Amino acid sequence: MTFTKATILYRGSLKSCNYRCGYCPFSKRRGSRREYDRDREQWLRFVDSLAPAGDDGEKREAVFAGDCVEGGGEDRERPGPPRPVGAVMVTPYGEALIHDWYWQGLGRLASGDSLDCVGAQTNLSFSVRESMEEYRRSGGRTGKLRLWATFHPEMISAEEFAMQCRRVREEGASICAGAVGVPENLEAIRRLRRELPEDIYLWVNKMDGLKRPYTDREIQAFQEIDPWFSRELMMVRADASQCRERLFVEAEGSLRRCNISPVTEGNWYEGQIFQEPPVCGRKRCSCYLAYGGRGDVMNQVLFGPYPVFRIPRRDRAVFLDIQGTLIPDGEKEIPAFARQDLELISSRLAEAGNPAFRGNVKLFFATTLPLREARRRCRDVWHLFSGGVFAGGGHVVLEEGPGQERREMFYPLDRRWVESLRREALGLRARVHVYEEKGDVYKLTLWRPGHLSWKEEEINALRRIWGEEGEGQIRLFAEGGCLQMVSSSASKAQGVRTLCGWMGIPPEEAAAYGDSREDREMMEMCGSRGFGEGDSVNNRLERSSAGYRS
Repeated sequence: MTFTKATILYRGSLKSCNYRCGYCPFSKRRGSRREYDRDREQWLRFVDSLAPAGDDGEKREAVFAGDCVEGGGEDRERPGPPRPVGAVMVTPYGEALIHDWYWQGLGRLASGDSLDCVGAQTNLSFSVRESMEEYRRSGGRTGKLRLWATFHPEMISAEEFAMQCRRVREEGASICAGAVGVPENLEAIRRLRRELPEDIYLWVNKMDGLKRPYTDREIQAFQEIDPWFSRELMMVRADASQCRERLFVEAEGSLRRCNISPVTEGNWYEGQIFQEPPVCGRKRCSCYLAYGGRGDVMNQVLFGPYPVFRIPRRDRAVFLDIQGTLIPDGEKEIPAFARQDLELISSRLAEAGNPAFRGNVKLFFATTLPLREARRRCRDVWHLFSGGVFAGGGHVVLEEGPGQERREMFYPLDRRWVESLRREALGLRARVHVYEEKGDVYKLTLWRPGHLSWKEEEINALRRIWGEEGEGQIRLFAEGGCLQMVSSSASKAQGVRTLCGWMGIPPEEAAAYGDSREDREMMEMCGSRGFGEGDSVNNRLERSSAGYRS
Protein backbone atom coordinates (compact mmCIF):
# COMPACT_ATOMS: atom_id res chain seq x y z
CA MET A 1 0.00 0.00 0.00
CA THR A 2 1.34 3.45 -0.87
CA PHE A 3 0.84 6.63 1.09
CA THR A 4 -1.98 8.89 -0.06
CA LYS A 5 -4.60 11.13 1.45
CA ALA A 6 -8.04 9.77 2.16
CA THR A 7 -11.04 9.64 -0.16
CA ILE A 8 -14.59 10.36 1.03
CA LEU A 9 -17.63 9.04 -0.80
CA TYR A 10 -20.75 11.05 0.06
CA ARG A 11 -24.36 9.99 -0.43
CA GLY A 12 -27.20 12.30 0.60
CA SER A 13 -30.89 11.56 1.03
CA LEU A 14 -31.66 12.39 -2.63
CA LYS A 15 -33.59 9.56 -4.28
CA SER A 16 -34.85 11.06 -7.51
CA CYS A 17 -33.75 11.18 -11.13
CA ASN A 18 -34.76 12.85 -14.37
CA TYR A 19 -34.22 9.67 -16.42
CA ARG A 20 -36.76 6.90 -16.98
CA CYS A 21 -34.67 3.72 -17.01
CA GLY A 22 -36.81 0.61 -16.57
CA TYR A 23 -34.44 -1.16 -14.17
CA CYS A 24 -33.93 1.79 -11.78
CA PRO A 25 -36.09 2.37 -8.68
CA PHE A 26 -35.38 6.12 -8.85
CA SER A 27 -36.31 6.55 -12.51
CA LYS A 28 -38.34 9.67 -13.28
CA ARG A 29 -39.13 10.11 -9.61
CA ARG A 30 -39.51 13.74 -8.67
CA GLY A 31 -38.77 14.64 -5.10
CA SER A 32 -40.91 17.02 -3.10
CA ARG A 33 -39.71 20.52 -2.24
CA ARG A 34 -39.31 19.35 1.34
CA GLU A 35 -37.13 16.43 0.26
CA TYR A 36 -34.99 18.68 -1.92
CA ASP A 37 -34.56 21.24 0.88
CA ARG A 38 -33.53 18.46 3.27
CA ASP A 39 -30.98 17.05 0.83
CA ARG A 40 -29.60 20.53 0.18
CA GLU A 41 -29.18 21.24 3.90
CA GLN A 42 -27.47 17.90 4.48
CA TRP A 43 -25.06 18.35 1.58
CA LEU A 44 -24.12 21.92 2.52
CA ARG A 45 -23.63 20.85 6.15
CA PHE A 46 -21.15 18.26 4.92
CA VAL A 47 -19.47 20.86 2.70
CA ASP A 48 -19.19 23.22 5.69
CA SER A 49 -17.35 20.50 7.60
CA LEU A 50 -14.71 20.27 4.87
CA ALA A 51 -14.69 23.73 3.26
CA PRO A 52 -11.32 25.54 3.34
CA ALA A 53 -12.62 28.45 5.44
CA GLY A 54 -15.67 29.33 7.50
CA ASP A 55 -17.33 32.69 7.87
CA ASP A 56 -14.77 33.56 10.51
CA GLY A 57 -11.95 32.93 8.03
CA GLU A 58 -10.53 30.11 10.12
CA LYS A 59 -8.87 27.50 7.94
CA ARG A 60 -10.20 23.97 8.25
CA GLU A 61 -8.68 20.73 7.11
CA ALA A 62 -10.54 17.45 6.99
CA VAL A 63 -8.82 14.62 8.82
CA PHE A 64 -9.57 11.21 10.23
CA ALA A 65 -7.65 8.95 12.56
CA GLY A 66 -4.22 7.63 11.64
CA ASP A 67 -3.61 3.95 10.99
CA CYS A 68 -1.03 1.30 10.24
CA VAL A 69 0.12 0.79 6.67
CA GLU A 70 1.64 -2.51 5.62
CA GLY A 71 5.38 -2.22 5.30
CA GLY A 72 8.61 -4.12 5.66
CA GLY A 73 9.73 -4.99 9.18
CA GLU A 74 10.86 -1.99 11.21
CA ASP A 75 10.55 0.32 8.24
CA ARG A 76 6.77 0.59 8.24
CA GLU A 77 4.28 3.26 9.13
CA ARG A 78 3.03 3.03 12.70
CA PRO A 79 -0.26 4.39 14.09
CA GLY A 80 0.13 8.05 13.38
CA PRO A 81 -1.46 11.46 13.48
CA PRO A 82 -4.76 12.32 11.79
CA ARG A 83 -4.84 11.63 8.07
CA PRO A 84 -5.89 14.47 5.74
CA VAL A 85 -8.68 14.07 3.20
CA GLY A 86 -7.68 14.61 -0.42
CA ALA A 87 -10.79 13.81 -2.48
CA VAL A 88 -14.58 13.91 -2.25
CA MET A 89 -16.86 12.03 -4.63
CA VAL A 90 -20.66 12.27 -4.62
CA THR A 91 -22.24 8.86 -5.26
CA PRO A 92 -25.98 9.59 -5.23
CA TYR A 93 -29.10 7.52 -5.56
CA GLY A 94 -30.58 9.14 -8.66
CA GLU A 95 -29.05 12.21 -10.30
CA ALA A 96 -27.44 14.95 -8.18
CA LEU A 97 -25.83 17.29 -10.71
CA ILE A 98 -29.12 18.59 -12.10
CA HIS A 99 -29.39 20.50 -8.78
CA ASP A 100 -27.38 23.69 -8.45
CA TRP A 101 -26.58 23.15 -4.75
CA TYR A 102 -24.30 20.25 -5.63
CA TRP A 103 -22.33 22.44 -8.04
CA GLN A 104 -22.12 25.17 -5.40
CA GLY A 105 -20.85 22.70 -2.80
CA LEU A 106 -18.32 21.08 -5.13
CA GLY A 107 -17.08 24.55 -6.08
CA ARG A 108 -16.56 25.51 -2.45
CA LEU A 109 -14.69 22.28 -1.72
CA ALA A 110 -12.45 22.80 -4.75
CA SER A 111 -11.69 26.44 -3.94
CA GLY A 112 -8.88 25.84 -1.46
CA ASP A 113 -5.64 23.91 -1.31
CA SER A 114 -6.68 21.18 1.10
CA LEU A 115 -8.53 18.91 -1.33
CA ASP A 116 -6.82 17.65 -4.48
CA CYS A 117 -10.00 16.80 -6.40
CA VAL A 118 -13.79 16.63 -6.18
CA GLY A 119 -16.40 14.98 -8.38
CA ALA A 120 -19.57 12.97 -8.78
CA GLN A 121 -21.27 10.13 -10.58
CA THR A 122 -23.66 11.59 -13.14
CA ASN A 123 -25.69 10.94 -16.29
CA LEU A 124 -24.51 14.30 -17.77
CA SER A 125 -28.11 15.46 -18.31
CA PHE A 126 -27.41 19.13 -17.59
CA SER A 127 -26.05 22.17 -19.35
CA VAL A 128 -22.28 21.80 -19.04
CA ARG A 129 -21.63 25.50 -19.62
CA GLU A 130 -24.17 26.74 -17.08
CA SER A 131 -23.21 24.16 -14.47
CA MET A 132 -19.52 24.93 -14.79
CA GLU A 133 -20.28 28.63 -14.42
CA GLU A 134 -22.07 27.84 -11.14
CA TYR A 135 -19.10 25.75 -10.03
CA ARG A 136 -16.63 28.54 -10.81
CA ARG A 137 -18.80 31.22 -9.18
CA SER A 138 -18.49 29.19 -5.98
CA GLY A 139 -14.69 29.24 -6.27
CA GLY A 140 -14.21 25.85 -7.91
CA ARG A 141 -10.99 25.21 -9.82
CA THR A 142 -11.81 23.40 -13.03
CA GLY A 143 -8.64 21.31 -12.92
CA LYS A 144 -9.85 19.68 -9.69
CA LEU A 145 -13.17 18.45 -11.07
CA ARG A 146 -13.57 14.73 -11.93
CA LEU A 147 -16.80 13.37 -13.40
CA TRP A 148 -17.79 9.71 -13.64
CA ALA A 149 -20.36 9.77 -16.45
CA THR A 150 -22.72 6.87 -17.14
CA PHE A 151 -24.22 6.32 -20.59
CA HIS A 152 -27.91 5.31 -20.65
CA PRO A 153 -28.59 4.24 -24.26
CA GLU A 154 -32.38 4.13 -23.70
CA MET A 155 -32.31 7.86 -22.81
CA ILE A 156 -29.62 9.46 -24.98
CA SER A 157 -27.78 8.67 -28.19
CA ALA A 158 -24.10 7.79 -28.23
CA GLU A 159 -23.43 10.89 -30.33
CA GLU A 160 -25.15 13.26 -27.87
CA PHE A 161 -23.49 11.66 -24.84
CA ALA A 162 -20.04 11.85 -26.46
CA MET A 163 -20.65 15.53 -27.23
CA GLN A 164 -21.44 16.16 -23.54
CA CYS A 165 -18.18 14.45 -22.58
CA ARG A 166 -16.29 16.69 -25.00
CA ARG A 167 -17.93 19.78 -23.49
CA VAL A 168 -16.78 18.75 -20.02
CA ARG A 169 -13.24 18.34 -21.33
CA GLU A 170 -13.37 21.69 -23.12
CA GLU A 171 -14.25 23.32 -19.79
CA GLY A 172 -11.02 21.97 -18.32
CA ALA A 173 -12.41 19.16 -16.15
CA SER A 174 -11.50 15.46 -16.26
CA ILE A 175 -13.99 12.77 -17.15
CA CYS A 176 -14.44 9.06 -17.68
CA ALA A 177 -17.42 7.51 -19.43
CA GLY A 178 -19.05 4.16 -18.98
CA ALA A 179 -22.04 1.91 -19.28
CA VAL A 180 -23.57 -1.20 -17.78
CA GLY A 181 -22.58 -4.28 -19.79
CA VAL A 182 -26.05 -5.18 -21.07
CA PRO A 183 -25.50 -7.57 -24.00
CA GLU A 184 -28.44 -6.04 -25.91
CA ASN A 185 -26.73 -2.64 -25.69
CA LEU A 186 -23.40 -3.84 -27.10
CA GLU A 187 -23.71 -2.04 -30.44
CA ALA A 188 -24.69 1.24 -28.77
CA ILE A 189 -21.68 0.99 -26.45
CA ARG A 190 -19.40 0.22 -29.41
CA ARG A 191 -20.77 3.29 -31.16
CA LEU A 192 -20.02 5.39 -28.09
CA ARG A 193 -16.42 4.14 -28.13
CA ARG A 194 -16.11 5.30 -31.73
CA GLU A 195 -17.64 8.70 -30.94
CA LEU A 196 -15.58 9.48 -27.85
CA PRO A 197 -12.13 11.07 -28.05
CA GLU A 198 -9.56 8.28 -27.93
CA ASP A 199 -8.08 9.35 -24.62
CA ILE A 200 -11.37 9.27 -22.69
CA TYR A 201 -11.60 5.92 -20.96
CA LEU A 202 -14.83 4.00 -21.58
CA TRP A 203 -15.46 1.47 -18.80
CA VAL A 204 -18.04 -1.32 -18.70
CA ASN A 205 -19.67 -2.51 -15.47
CA LYS A 206 -20.95 -6.06 -15.29
CA MET A 207 -24.74 -6.41 -15.35
CA ASP A 208 -25.91 -7.63 -11.95
CA GLY A 209 -29.38 -8.61 -13.17
CA LEU A 210 -28.25 -10.71 -16.12
CA LYS A 211 -29.23 -13.96 -14.30
CA ARG A 212 -26.74 -15.96 -16.35
CA PRO A 213 -22.98 -15.91 -16.95
CA TYR A 214 -21.65 -13.84 -19.83
CA THR A 215 -20.78 -15.92 -22.85
CA ASP A 216 -17.16 -16.03 -24.01
CA ARG A 217 -18.11 -13.96 -27.05
CA GLU A 218 -19.75 -11.29 -24.87
CA ILE A 219 -16.74 -11.14 -22.57
CA GLN A 220 -14.43 -10.72 -25.54
CA ALA A 221 -16.63 -8.01 -27.03
CA PHE A 222 -16.82 -5.98 -23.82
CA GLN A 223 -13.11 -6.44 -23.18
CA GLU A 224 -12.34 -5.01 -26.62
CA ILE A 225 -14.16 -1.88 -25.44
CA ASP A 226 -12.81 -1.88 -21.89
CA PRO A 227 -9.54 -3.78 -21.33
CA TRP A 228 -10.26 -3.84 -17.58
CA PHE A 229 -13.69 -5.47 -17.95
CA SER A 230 -12.22 -8.73 -16.66
CA ARG A 231 -11.70 -7.00 -13.29
CA GLU A 232 -15.49 -6.82 -13.04
CA LEU A 233 -15.75 -10.59 -13.40
CA MET A 234 -13.19 -11.55 -10.76
CA MET A 235 -14.10 -12.58 -7.24
CA VAL A 236 -12.42 -9.97 -5.01
CA ARG A 237 -12.27 -11.09 -1.39
CA ALA A 238 -13.16 -8.29 1.02
CA ASP A 239 -10.20 -7.01 3.04
CA ALA A 240 -10.93 -4.09 5.36
CA SER A 241 -7.22 -3.54 5.96
CA GLN A 242 -7.07 -2.15 2.41
CA CYS A 243 -9.79 0.39 3.22
CA ARG A 244 -8.18 2.54 5.89
CA GLU A 245 -7.79 5.53 3.59
CA ARG A 246 -11.38 5.87 2.49
CA LEU A 247 -14.76 6.31 4.12
CA PHE A 248 -18.39 6.51 3.11
CA VAL A 249 -20.42 9.34 4.66
CA GLU A 250 -24.20 9.32 4.55
CA ALA A 251 -26.60 12.25 4.79
CA GLU A 252 -26.85 12.29 8.59
CA GLY A 253 -23.12 11.62 9.04
CA SER A 254 -23.16 7.83 9.50
CA LEU A 255 -19.82 6.28 8.54
CA ARG A 256 -18.97 3.04 6.82
CA ARG A 257 -15.85 1.75 5.09
CA CYS A 258 -17.50 1.87 1.66
CA ASN A 259 -20.83 2.05 -0.09
CA ILE A 260 -21.65 -1.66 0.34
CA SER A 261 -20.39 -2.29 3.88
CA PRO A 262 -23.33 -2.92 6.25
CA VAL A 263 -21.34 -2.00 9.38
CA THR A 264 -21.72 1.54 10.74
CA GLU A 265 -18.55 2.68 12.51
CA GLY A 266 -19.26 6.16 13.80
CA ASN A 267 -20.58 9.58 12.82
CA TRP A 268 -18.76 12.24 10.83
CA TYR A 269 -20.25 15.11 12.82
CA GLU A 270 -19.65 13.58 16.25
CA GLY A 271 -15.94 13.00 15.75
CA GLN A 272 -16.30 9.23 15.86
CA ILE A 273 -13.98 8.36 13.00
CA PHE A 274 -13.56 4.60 12.75
CA GLN A 275 -12.18 1.99 15.05
CA GLU A 276 -9.24 -0.40 14.91
CA PRO A 277 -9.02 -3.07 13.72
CA PRO A 278 -11.13 -2.08 10.72
CA VAL A 279 -14.33 -3.99 10.02
CA CYS A 280 -16.22 -4.64 6.81
CA GLY A 281 -19.10 -7.08 7.07
CA ARG A 282 -18.87 -8.27 3.47
CA LYS A 283 -17.28 -11.40 2.04
CA ARG A 284 -16.43 -9.84 -1.31
CA CYS A 285 -16.11 -6.47 -3.01
CA SER A 286 -18.90 -6.73 -5.54
CA CYS A 287 -18.76 -3.37 -7.37
CA TYR A 288 -16.12 -0.97 -8.65
CA LEU A 289 -16.58 1.60 -5.89
CA ALA A 290 -15.85 -1.20 -3.42
CA TYR A 291 -12.84 -2.89 -5.04
CA GLY A 292 -11.63 0.12 -7.02
CA GLY A 293 -11.46 2.40 -4.01
CA ARG A 294 -9.25 0.12 -1.95
CA GLY A 295 -5.61 0.77 -1.20
CA ASP A 296 -4.37 -2.09 -3.41
CA VAL A 297 -1.35 -0.77 -5.26
CA MET A 298 -2.59 -1.80 -8.72
CA ASN A 299 -5.66 0.41 -8.33
CA GLN A 300 -3.30 3.35 -7.95
CA VAL A 301 -1.01 2.20 -10.75
CA LEU A 302 -3.99 2.14 -13.10
CA PHE A 303 -6.03 5.08 -11.83
CA GLY A 304 -3.82 7.22 -9.61
CA PRO A 305 -4.07 8.05 -5.89
CA TYR A 306 -7.87 8.46 -6.07
CA PRO A 307 -8.90 5.48 -8.20
CA VAL A 308 -12.64 5.77 -7.44
CA PHE A 309 -12.86 8.42 -10.18
CA ARG A 310 -11.83 5.77 -12.72
CA ILE A 311 -9.68 8.16 -14.74
CA PRO A 312 -6.54 6.32 -15.95
CA ARG A 313 -2.97 7.36 -15.36
CA ARG A 314 -0.78 7.49 -18.43
CA ASP A 315 2.77 7.00 -17.22
CA ARG A 316 5.59 5.92 -19.51
CA ALA A 317 7.20 3.78 -16.83
CA VAL A 318 6.07 2.30 -13.50
CA PHE A 319 8.46 1.30 -10.69
CA LEU A 320 7.15 -1.12 -8.06
CA ASP A 321 8.56 -2.23 -4.73
CA ILE A 322 8.04 -5.95 -4.11
CA GLN A 323 7.64 -6.90 -0.44
CA GLY A 324 4.81 -4.97 1.19
CA THR A 325 3.70 -3.47 -2.13
CA LEU A 326 3.35 -6.07 -4.88
CA ILE A 327 3.39 -8.87 -2.31
CA PRO A 328 1.35 -7.93 0.79
CA ASP A 329 3.03 -8.53 4.13
CA GLY A 330 2.26 -12.01 5.38
CA GLU A 331 1.81 -13.33 1.84
CA LYS A 332 4.30 -15.30 -0.28
CA GLU A 333 3.19 -14.30 -3.77
CA ILE A 334 1.55 -11.56 -5.77
CA PRO A 335 -2.27 -11.82 -5.47
CA ALA A 336 -4.12 -13.10 -8.54
CA PHE A 337 -5.96 -9.79 -8.91
CA ALA A 338 -2.67 -7.88 -9.14
CA ARG A 339 -1.15 -10.44 -11.53
CA GLN A 340 -4.04 -9.92 -13.93
CA ASP A 341 -3.62 -6.15 -13.79
CA LEU A 342 0.09 -6.46 -14.50
CA GLU A 343 -0.74 -8.58 -17.55
CA LEU A 344 -3.13 -5.93 -18.79
CA ILE A 345 -0.88 -2.95 -18.16
CA SER A 346 2.07 -4.45 -20.02
CA SER A 347 2.68 -2.60 -23.27
CA ARG A 348 1.90 -5.52 -25.56
CA LEU A 349 -1.60 -6.01 -24.18
CA ALA A 350 -2.37 -2.34 -23.52
CA GLU A 351 -1.71 -1.47 -27.14
CA ALA A 352 -4.26 -4.07 -28.23
CA GLY A 353 -7.00 -2.74 -25.96
CA ASN A 354 -8.85 0.49 -25.40
CA PRO A 355 -7.29 3.48 -27.20
CA ALA A 356 -7.29 5.36 -23.89
CA PHE A 357 -4.52 2.99 -22.71
CA ARG A 358 -2.32 2.97 -25.78
CA GLY A 359 1.30 3.72 -25.13
CA ASN A 360 4.61 2.10 -24.42
CA VAL A 361 4.40 1.86 -20.64
CA LYS A 362 7.17 -0.25 -19.12
CA LEU A 363 7.09 -2.03 -15.79
CA PHE A 364 10.13 -2.13 -13.48
CA PHE A 365 10.91 -3.53 -10.06
CA ALA A 366 12.40 -1.24 -7.41
CA THR A 367 13.48 -3.40 -4.51
CA THR A 368 16.16 -4.01 -1.91
CA LEU A 369 16.11 -7.68 -2.92
CA PRO A 370 18.92 -8.92 -5.17
CA LEU A 371 17.85 -9.79 -8.71
CA ARG A 372 17.91 -13.56 -8.17
CA GLU A 373 15.64 -13.38 -5.12
CA ALA A 374 13.32 -10.89 -6.84
CA ARG A 375 12.99 -13.28 -9.79
CA ARG A 376 12.16 -16.17 -7.43
CA ARG A 377 9.41 -14.26 -5.64
CA CYS A 378 7.92 -12.76 -8.81
CA ARG A 379 8.48 -15.61 -11.27
CA ASP A 380 4.86 -15.58 -12.51
CA VAL A 381 5.09 -11.98 -13.74
CA TRP A 382 8.83 -11.65 -14.40
CA HIS A 383 8.34 -11.70 -18.17
CA LEU A 384 6.13 -8.59 -17.99
CA PHE A 385 8.90 -6.42 -16.51
CA SER A 386 11.70 -4.65 -18.32
CA GLY A 387 14.25 -4.95 -15.55
CA GLY A 388 14.50 -2.72 -12.51
CA VAL A 389 16.45 -1.41 -9.56
CA PHE A 390 17.71 -4.24 -7.33
CA ALA A 391 19.71 -4.56 -4.12
CA GLY A 392 18.63 -1.14 -2.85
CA GLY A 393 20.06 0.55 -5.94
CA GLY A 394 23.31 -1.40 -6.12
CA HIS A 395 22.25 -3.17 -9.34
CA VAL A 396 20.32 -1.60 -12.24
CA VAL A 397 19.02 -3.56 -15.27
CA LEU A 398 17.18 -2.56 -18.45
CA GLU A 399 15.80 -5.31 -20.70
CA GLU A 400 14.73 -3.58 -23.91
CA GLY A 401 13.06 -6.67 -25.34
CA PRO A 402 13.74 -9.33 -27.98
CA GLY A 403 16.66 -8.42 -30.20
CA GLN A 404 17.68 -5.49 -27.99
CA GLU A 405 20.88 -5.28 -25.98
CA ARG A 406 20.57 -5.68 -22.20
CA ARG A 407 21.92 -2.71 -20.24
CA GLU A 408 23.25 -3.27 -16.75
CA MET A 409 25.35 -1.51 -14.14
CA PHE A 410 26.54 -2.09 -10.59
CA TYR A 411 27.61 0.27 -7.82
CA PRO A 412 30.53 -1.68 -6.32
CA LEU A 413 31.70 -1.65 -2.70
CA ASP A 414 35.32 -1.84 -1.62
CA ARG A 415 36.07 -5.46 -0.60
CA ARG A 416 37.65 -4.37 2.66
CA TRP A 417 34.16 -3.63 3.98
CA VAL A 418 33.36 -7.34 3.71
CA GLU A 419 36.02 -8.34 6.25
CA SER A 420 35.23 -5.35 8.44
CA LEU A 421 31.56 -6.29 8.55
CA ARG A 422 32.37 -9.93 9.30
CA ARG A 423 34.42 -8.91 12.33
CA GLU A 424 31.64 -6.71 13.67
CA ALA A 425 28.96 -9.33 13.00
CA LEU A 426 30.34 -11.63 15.70
CA GLY A 427 29.50 -9.18 18.45
CA LEU A 428 26.12 -8.27 16.97
CA ARG A 429 24.71 -11.82 16.75
CA ALA A 430 24.36 -11.50 13.00
CA ARG A 431 25.40 -13.24 9.81
CA VAL A 432 26.92 -11.56 6.78
CA HIS A 433 25.53 -12.14 3.30
CA VAL A 434 27.71 -10.97 0.40
CA TYR A 435 26.17 -10.18 -2.99
CA GLU A 436 28.63 -9.95 -5.85
CA GLU A 437 28.85 -10.23 -9.61
CA LYS A 438 31.99 -10.86 -11.64
CA GLY A 439 34.19 -10.17 -8.64
CA ASP A 440 32.46 -6.91 -7.65
CA VAL A 441 30.57 -6.71 -4.35
CA TYR A 442 27.46 -4.55 -4.69
CA LYS A 443 25.56 -5.26 -1.47
CA LEU A 444 26.25 -6.55 2.05
CA THR A 445 23.59 -7.63 4.53
CA LEU A 446 23.87 -8.21 8.26
CA TRP A 447 21.04 -10.63 9.04
CA ARG A 448 19.64 -11.55 12.43
CA PRO A 449 17.45 -14.61 12.91
CA GLY A 450 14.02 -14.18 14.40
CA HIS A 451 13.56 -10.77 12.75
CA LEU A 452 15.33 -9.01 15.63
CA SER A 453 15.26 -5.35 14.77
CA TRP A 454 18.29 -3.10 14.58
CA LYS A 455 18.58 -0.32 17.12
CA GLU A 456 19.71 3.14 16.19
CA GLU A 457 22.61 3.03 18.64
CA GLU A 458 23.92 -0.16 17.00
CA ILE A 459 23.87 1.46 13.58
CA ASN A 460 25.53 4.61 14.92
CA ALA A 461 28.22 2.47 16.54
CA LEU A 462 29.06 0.97 13.14
CA ARG A 463 29.22 4.44 11.65
CA ARG A 464 31.68 5.52 14.33
CA ILE A 465 33.89 2.47 13.72
CA TRP A 466 34.16 3.21 10.02
CA GLY A 467 34.47 6.96 10.56
CA GLU A 468 34.50 9.61 7.87
CA GLU A 469 35.85 7.23 5.22
CA GLY A 470 32.91 4.87 5.60
CA GLU A 471 30.41 7.72 5.66
CA GLY A 472 31.61 8.84 2.26
CA GLN A 473 31.57 5.38 0.67
CA ILE A 474 28.74 3.36 2.18
CA ARG A 475 25.04 3.75 2.94
CA LEU A 476 23.30 1.84 5.71
CA PHE A 477 19.58 1.21 6.11
CA ALA A 478 17.59 -1.21 8.27
CA GLU A 479 14.71 -3.47 7.21
CA GLY A 480 13.48 -5.58 10.09
CA GLY A 481 16.21 -8.06 10.93
CA CYS A 482 18.39 -6.98 7.99
CA LEU A 483 20.94 -4.20 8.06
CA GLN A 484 21.78 -3.40 4.45
CA MET A 485 24.99 -1.84 3.13
CA VAL A 486 25.36 -0.46 -0.39
CA SER A 487 27.50 2.17 -2.07
CA SER A 488 26.78 5.74 -0.99
CA SER A 489 25.98 6.41 -4.67
CA ALA A 490 23.32 3.68 -4.77
CA SER A 491 19.62 4.17 -4.00
CA LYS A 492 16.30 3.32 -5.56
CA ALA A 493 15.93 6.94 -6.66
CA GLN A 494 19.31 6.93 -8.39
CA GLY A 495 18.42 3.66 -10.10
CA VAL A 496 15.18 5.19 -11.37
CA ARG A 497 17.10 8.20 -12.69
CA THR A 498 19.51 5.89 -14.49
CA LEU A 499 16.75 3.83 -16.12
CA CYS A 500 14.79 6.91 -17.15
CA GLY A 501 17.98 8.36 -18.65
CA TRP A 502 18.62 5.18 -20.64
CA MET A 503 15.04 5.29 -21.96
CA GLY A 504 15.14 9.01 -22.69
CA ILE A 505 12.17 9.98 -20.50
CA PRO A 506 12.00 12.45 -17.59
CA PRO A 507 11.27 10.88 -14.16
CA GLU A 508 8.17 13.09 -13.93
CA GLU A 509 6.60 10.92 -16.65
CA ALA A 510 7.06 7.81 -14.51
CA ALA A 511 5.30 6.58 -11.37
CA ALA A 512 6.82 4.86 -8.34
CA TYR A 513 5.17 2.90 -5.54
CA GLY A 514 6.48 1.58 -2.26
CA ASP A 515 5.77 1.46 1.45
CA SER A 516 9.01 2.28 3.26
CA ARG A 517 11.45 5.08 3.81
CA GLU A 518 13.70 3.59 1.13
CA ASP A 519 10.95 4.40 -1.40
CA ARG A 520 10.48 8.00 -0.32
CA GLU A 521 12.91 9.77 -2.65
CA MET A 522 11.95 7.87 -5.79
CA MET A 523 8.24 8.45 -5.14
CA GLU A 524 8.72 12.19 -4.78
CA MET A 525 11.05 12.34 -7.77
CA CYS A 526 8.40 10.66 -9.93
CA GLY A 527 5.83 13.25 -8.92
CA SER A 528 3.69 11.06 -6.66
CA ARG A 529 0.17 12.43 -6.71
CA GLY A 530 -2.22 12.67 -3.81
CA PHE A 531 0.00 14.63 -1.45
CA GLY A 532 -1.09 18.15 -0.59
CA GLU A 533 1.11 21.01 0.55
CA GLY A 534 2.63 20.17 3.91
CA ASP A 535 1.87 16.48 3.54
CA SER A 536 4.43 15.18 1.08
CA VAL A 537 5.70 11.63 0.88
CA ASN A 538 8.71 12.88 2.82
CA ASN A 539 6.62 14.29 5.67
CA ARG A 540 4.34 11.27 5.88
CA LEU A 541 7.21 8.81 6.13
CA GLU A 542 9.49 10.99 8.23
CA ARG A 543 7.02 11.22 11.09
CA SER A 544 6.35 7.50 11.23
CA SER A 545 9.24 5.48 9.78
CA ALA A 546 11.79 3.68 11.90
CA GLY A 547 14.26 2.97 9.09
CA TYR A 548 17.77 4.38 9.23
CA ARG A 549 19.94 5.72 6.48
CA SER A 550 23.48 7.08 6.44
